[in-house]
Amino acid sequence: MTFLDKLTQKWRNRSDLAKYRVHAHPKTYDWKWEEKGFNRIALVNHLLSATQGAQSAYLEIGCASNSLFNSVACLDKTGVDPASGGTHRMTSDAFFAANTRRFDVIFIDGLHEYAQVRRDALNALAVLKDGGWIAFHDFLPADWQQHHVPRLSPAWTGDCWKLAVELREATGLAFRIVEIDHGVGLIQKTSDTLHIPDLSESLAPAQFDRFVAELDSLPLCSFQDAIAFVGNTPIKRAAHV
Repeated sequence: MTFLDKLTQKWRNRSDLAKYRVHAHPKTYDWKWEEKGFNRIALVNHLLSATQGAQSAYLEIGCASNSLFNSVACLDKTGVDPASGGTHRMTSDAFFAANTRRFDVIFIDGLHEYAQVRRDALNALAVLKDGGWIAFHDFLPADWQQHHVPRLSPAWTGDCWKLAVELREATGLAFRIVEIDHGVGLIQKTSDTLHIPDLSESLAPAQFDRFVAELDSLPLCSFQDAIAFVGNTPIKRAAHV
């Protein structure tokens, strides 16, 4: 990017910020991600160890620079990204429409917009093996700019958290949000009778103030508690009977 391009982008960002300041909210969260000692790589590799280990079938939606994809410790890896990284240069919608495989662990980090992440979640659940896990990046924004759609901030979680509100109300799922790496959602099917309510009518237009109001009722946990959670979900206990 040339100096002129950078200058143009800077002014465009300032213009967007002014345009959307009506959505501004004073609340900020200092999540201290760098002090947690763990990240999504550590969690995904633990999920693999809890399923089929190096023989697990792994799917990643949204690979970018492959910082996670290249660190995943299994041999059967599929990565989907329309721009870079992974193994399949296509959208997640196109991939799921053509896919015939099932996976042990799925990590969703595609377009950080509620409608897309919700669609990715439903598609992923349809191809998840029994006892498998789905993880989601970016469930915990730090402020209204990180949350905002369209994007305003270099560090962008988008409004993925809206899916977390629906997962909290779901039946047939075990669900936590691990307090690492911008918030990593974690789910496992615990019943063949699965229902995720569609709350899009109220969630789609919601802004950061709704996240602030919902946060205390979301199932947050530490990395250490997530390890215990992975080992003690109902479907795991049943598998050992």
